[in-house]
Amino acid sequence: PRSLSLMVARFLACLTALIAPALALHPARLAPRPLPCLMCVPAGFEEAWPQLLEIVDEEAADLALAVDDVAFARGKLSVLASGGVDDLVALNRRLSERLDDWEANAAVELPPYMLEVASPGVSDVLRSDADYAAFKGFGVQATLTEEYKKRTVHEGTLLGRDGEHVLLNLKGRVLKLPRELVAEVRLPSAKREKGDPY
Repeated sequence: PRSLSLMVARFLACLTALIAPALALHPARLAPRPLPCLMCVPAGFEEAWPQLLEIVDEEAADLALAVDDVAFARGKLSVLASGGVDDLVALNRRLSERLDDWEANAAVELPPYMLEVASPGVSDVLRSDADYAAFKGFGVQATLTEEYKKRTVHEGTLLGRDGEHVLLNLKGRVLKLPRELVAEVRLPSAKREKGDPY
């Protein structure tokens, strides 16, 4: 029964993490966050994870930042947000104060952690609408969770993304990949040429 209640708590936390950003009206919250897995809630955060995500989103929205990811691993609570250095320092300061107050005033006991706020940096994986707009016209590889048009991997030129599809140009034909099937869209790895020192 305890493991079942933990699974239900994790499922509800993940469901809340998926639905809450869609209900928020602040522009910084409209950037879609990668879908979490059903067991995404770190051990020790079962009851507090949805509230913690909400606090992170609120503080980031107040600074007009978009949160790309929140994760907990090896005692580190990592918040990846798009913004400049000064914005990330301000977010770190605000989150630190708010989480300290929240722990002190709420009946919440979090495992020990170190807060780290950072920029996601340059990634080959496209996540936000800004990534899709910036790399429109570039060659990409879309990996799907299940077969679509007899393939799980499609390569083509990125045309964009809307609410329902990721659009690729395959040799002059538009391929509309359903977003719910798209696991990731990534830029191809850089190719090395003979004689490159790096």
